[in-house]
Amino acid sequence: MAILIESVTSNENKYKICESILNGLPLWFGLAESNKEYCEGVKEKPFFHVKNNDQSIGFASIKRNNEDVLEIYVMGINEKYHNIGIGKRLIKEIIEYGVINKYKYLEVKTLDESRESDEYRKTRLFYKRVGFIPFDVLYNEWGEDNPCLIMIMNIENKYEYK
Repeated sequence: MAILIESVTSNENKYKICESILNGLPLWFGLAESNKEYCEGVKEKPFFHVKNNDQSIGFASIKRNNEDVLEIYVMGINEKYHNIGIGKRLIKEIIEYGVINKYKYLEVKTLDESRESDEYRKTRLFYKRVGFIPFDVLYNEWGEDNPCLIMIMNIENKYEYK
């Protein structure tokens, strides 16, 4: 297995990669309207593509919330490649980007545990394993039936202050 993570700048390629991966993850990304919104949304944001040889197996797109906070806008890895360290490598790439660009915190939003979901339980456990902590729950962000858990990670100690 030759896993490569590369930055993508072409908006068309970002859209295609995002669409392909999200469509392959229906238990996490099962709403066509939301998927289309993500695919459009990644176009103007930094984008990391994960490939195994020449096969697309995952991606992450990030966005700037403010001068201190970088957020994982959307991230997906082909389920066949879960639990073998690829997500952890992708998070390391995102942290490196954040450190280089002087962000202090990395944020991610996911489904809160108050709504039962085995897939999102695994997602929350992954984020905890790589260093995120639960921060807050928003009940109106995605609608009453989908409570939004905000998780954060302090990355400011990973670089020196000026």
